Amino acid sequence: MIDLQINVELEDGTSWSVKPSIGTYVKFERQYKLSVQSLSNGSLALEHLVWLAWEQARHEGKTVPPFDQFIEQVGNLEMDNTASPLVDTPSPIT
Repeated sequence: MIDLQINVELEDGTSWSVKPSIGTYVKFERQYKLSVQSLSNGSLALEHLVWLAWEQARHEGKTVPPFDQFIEQVGNLEMDNTASPLVDTPSPIT
């Protein structure tokens, strides 16, 4: 699994964190025609990070505006694990 948590703070002071799901990563790959794994080489664009946060928020049922409006509302965006945000971590064997 990819280990990435995104902390979002909007201009109005609202803040929340999301951890993209597998479904969100697949939607990302379809949207941008990029493999999520290819982003681990340092080519993660800010737009990609905002999109992942936006899409995961929608997936979790948060009320968010259309993407272009959401961009204008974001005051701060941080990755919780900046050392290696897109490194595969082994899934536990069950």
